[in-house]
Amino acid sequence: MNNLAQYTPSPIPDYAGNPLIEALPPVLAEMDAARAIAHFPALAPDERLFSKELRLHCVDRLKDLIQPLPIHLELESAVSSILRTGYVSRNPVNAGTWRHLHTLSTNRRDLALFHSSASTFSLVGLSGIGKTTALNAVLSLYPQKIVHCRYEGREFLHTQIVWLKIECPFDGSLSGLCHAFFKALDKALDEPGRHSARFRSKGGIMEMIHSMEQLASTYFIGALVIDELQHLNAAKTGGKENLLNFFVNLINSIGIPVVFAGTNSMINLFADVLRNARRACGQGMYDFRQPSEADAAWNMLVDVIWRYQWIQKPAPLTPELRKVLYDLTQGVTDFLAKLMILGQRYAMQANIETLNEHVFRHIADTKLKLLKPAIAALRSGDTAAMKRFEDLLPPDEQLDALMRNESSVSINQLAALHINKAVNVIAEVPQVRAERPEPDAVSQVSRKIASDADPHVALAEQGWLAKDVLEFSDTYHAVT
Repeated sequence: MNNLAQYTPSPIPDYAGNPLIEALPPVLAEMDAARAIAHFPALAPDERLFSKELRLHCVDRLKDLIQPLPIHLELESAVSSILRTGYVSRNPVNAGTWRHLHTLSTNRRDLALFHSSASTFSLVGLSGIGKTTALNAVLSLYPQKIVHCRYEGREFLHTQIVWLKIECPFDGSLSGLCHAFFKALDKALDEPGRHSARFRSKGGIMEMIHSMEQLASTYFIGALVIDELQHLNAAKTGGKENLLNFFVNLINSIGIPVVFAGTNSMINLFADVLRNARRACGQGMYDFRQPSEADAAWNMLVDVIWRYQWIQKPAPLTPELRKVLYDLTQGVTDFLAKLMILGQRYAMQANIETLNEHVFRHIADTKLKLLKPAIAALRSGDTAAMKRFEDLLPPDEQLDALMRNESSVSINQLAALHINKAVNVIAEVPQVRAERPEPDAVSQVSRKIASDADPHVALAEQGWLAKDVLEFSDTYHAVT
């Protein structure tokens, strides 16, 4: 989908006269940002009257619930700022910007007098705490692709990629990062294979890096978001430093803001090199901390998610149930959503049709039992144990498997279905008495010969005996 540029002049002098900034949506007030980020799925009262099968589908809407929290608004403000400030030094109206692009294309950066205005920030937190969901919600406030045609009466044909989000490769390699970049860029441009098929590693990693930097500049990428940065811990010797230095080069030499997101273990990556640590915290580090049981934001989230009950006997949210929900999730939002979804599924399929402590603890001990070691580490409050939280989590594939909807129909019920159907079929088949067919003439002659005192004579009388033993031979017919 092409978003044609519509320009809104900015009252901020630094932003004025810059088509890349003026084509962005307006800067939002906090409450406007909260309304834009929020997503509250529909829940009509009469849906609780639906059949169990239909209500099981409705429960899955909880996966899409987004309740804005204060940190969402801080994140929105940070993204809004780095996008605009990053474009200040890359104004396409200025001749210096095109000189900079030319030096990048010829790889003669020593001739460029370029002063980057790009900044950066980091986003850290526990797995499942809501980092990626929050980041995606904020990025969705901006069109990813903007097509420019004319600006201030002059022809300005250009495609602007406002943001690009990629995941750090599992092996923490530069080549893997480049491949991920090319694929993400093709997706943003809606041109599959345009760059990912063209730029291979045959020419060497340096050629891929140069191509990546050039494309990032050519499309005026507003911000490059690197998620799952903790994968750098798996990089080979020297790999971390190479990749971090590459990011620093993007910010300083290319002028592209970079946002880093990952788990708490990511912090150590930047602590190794102070220079990288300072740059990674250009606009601060946003920490999605584990909330306490009394945290106001956590309790607001529990209040909101509790309203989404498709069971036939909705339960009130008591202080005791609040304690149970926190105890079984330890404030991890993804665990809370899973507990509410699976709890309602179980209540429906077991014909309980209400939520209580028994239901939640049953789910924790069965469907979510793989999460128990990780939750126990958080519950302990022990620093050493809590550092092992990520290692104790099951793989993503197993987490996805936990959410599969299982049938509540027993084997006996399925067997009874076959028996009942077989009985009905037998009852419906009409009982028809078989009638003996009338014997034909040949059959009558055969029986007469068989009952004769001398069957041989009877066969001869009927002409059924061959007089010449060779009368059916091919050789006989050939010579006669």
